[in-house]
Amino acid sequence: MTPKRVSASQREVQPPQPSLTLVERVPGSTIGAGSLFQGHYEILAKLGQGGFAAVYQARQVATGQLVAIKIMRSGIAGDHSRRVARFQREIRLCARLHHPNIVRLIDSGHTPEGLLYTVFEFVPGENLADVLAREGALDPREARHLMLQVLDALCCAHAQGVVHRDIKPANIMVVPTGARRNAMVLDFGIGALVDAMAGPSPNKTVATNEVVCTPGYAAPEQIKAMRPTARSDLYAWGLVFLESLTGKPAITGGSLQEVLLKQMSSAPVPIPRPLWGHPLGELLREALVKDVRERNVDAEGLFWRLQACKVNGLRRESFLEPAARRAQRSQTTLPLRPRASGRGLALVPSKRPSEADRRQLTALCYGLTALGPGPDAMDIEEVEELISREQASCADLVRRHHGRFAGALGDEVLSYFGSDAAPKDGAVSAGRAALELLSRVQSQSARLEAERGIRLEVRIGLHTGLAGNRDMRGPAHALGTTPAIAARLSALAAPDTIVLSSTTSRLLEGPFTLAHGGALPVEGLDRPVEVFLLRGEKGTPS
Repeated sequence: MTPKRVSASQREVQPPQPSLTLVERVPGSTIGAGSLFQGHYEILAKLGQGGFAAVYQARQVATGQLVAIKIMRSGIAGDHSRRVARFQREIRLCARLHHPNIVRLIDSGHTPEGLLYTVFEFVPGENLADVLAREGALDPREARHLMLQVLDALCCAHAQGVVHRDIKPANIMVVPTGARRNAMVLDFGIGALVDAMAGPSPNKTVATNEVVCTPGYAAPEQIKAMRPTARSDLYAWGLVFLESLTGKPAITGGSLQEVLLKQMSSAPVPIPRPLWGHPLGELLREALVKDVRERNVDAEGLFWRLQACKVNGLRRESFLEPAARRAQRSQTTLPLRPRASGRGLALVPSKRPSEADRRQLTALCYGLTALGPGPDAMDIEEVEELISREQASCADLVRRHHGRFAGALGDEVLSYFGSDAAPKDGAVSAGRAALELLSRVQSQSARLEAERGIRLEVRIGLHTGLAGNRDMRGPAHALGTTPAIAARLSALAAPDTIVLSSTTSRLLEGPFTLAHGGALPVEGLDRPVEVFLLRGEKGTPS
């Protein structure tokens, strides 16, 4: 929790003494308005309470300085002395951080009852989460200004070997200190404090015995229970920057599990269209690489690149989603992924070959991913071998249904159906192949999960339209919009689902069971695409 906004007039006068009615009892002590904490701090008021800590505004008795005290809400479990020693060691590192954009750590320790606490300077202002909730997207120049300051704070911390662990809007104060607002980063050292605790995980934070993180801003390696590094902070910083530009979190979901799956997915974090081809977009794309081994960035390098980025040509309005598009997206009833940028096969303009070389085909695109229990149990070479082997088996399955291989990009594979058959027959073969693909992957996933804790996921998209049909002795040519739409539908599909365009659904609605999914915007097309979910073949036991 962070201090709430205090007006300038409130800062200029002595804070009023609150009535002594709020009292909170913790094991062996009483903390409330008017009480003396650790003999040095007079408690003025309770500011808030989070999953791990309660936050109080207090006055340092010796100096009269206003401070914010965070007190852990549960005792230390396990090896008490080792955990306290580790906490104190990391807090001493944080105490060495002297930077105008870092809230100063004043004191820390543990009570006789084993409650860990930290004391920070009290910063009047409003956290970035509240600013974005009230104002929405920031002007790109304002966002750049604040994020440069956060990045400079991270430069200072990382140079001292300190990793924040939980960069998010709620931990960035926006302070009206002068002619313009400035950013101050809160809670350096709180990650060390929480790591030293054991207890139930709060609703909005994921905890293990070694790591704490907020799922919507956590780097994938943190969710895998790896120790966070400086690159983990920069991934979170990139997500906060995107949120500052758009006014909305970059990673969202209807449940904690959905958010975690999106963070763990190989799908890249979508970059807003106004940043496509802009140096700022490239900078953010590099900071948001999912694989920490390929996230080759550091705070100082990003700082100087962002300093050189010119954002005067960017307009806040261009980052806001039009109301019409929001209405179209709200019609979707199926569990689909958010729009993904830079995923799937690129849209290749048709070169309009002769009609003899063009016919109506059904394109099937599927993406296959593997999720493991952690890096210690499954390394990257093992993942690649597993995916490659499974893709080969799926390719054999597609050929048995008279499909033709068209190409592959990463974990996505494209095939065509109907090159030697009527359009409806080709679509039916593609539908049967998709259902068998899904069944096979789910069966393999169940076996691997039982044996090794590894889960496979497949996303399948089908679209019927005109496509190149030349030289079918080898790979089919991927010309026109047909393969691109199939790839986009695959990228939009939730794990273990089959999504069809309306064109394909009309060919399959007789022999198959379908569910309407509403209209989805597909990049490369001027109007939304009606989508359907393929449930199964009629007359086939489920």
